[in-house]
Amino acid sequence: MAETKTANAQASTKEKVPRKREAVETVYTAEELSNASERFGTRKECVAAALKYYGKDKATLKEAKELVNKFLSKEVK
Repeated sequence: MAETKTANAQASTKEKVPRKREAVETVYTAEELSNASERFGTRKECVAAALKYYGKDKATLKEAKELVNKFLSKEVK
């Protein structure tokens, strides 16, 4: 009977495989991102203009960086 309990205990520990946590990126407001303009290598006004141009009032750092780079590389007419 003792063997059955240990076999069940081992089986239940094998079933409890830790799941990988998905990385959740923090979403910042446009004002917070503008205040952190040094992270984008540009001025505060450029970050604010890029986010406003693309209609974003909130974004992750990765998304904001892509938008700022895209905005800054646009052709000036």
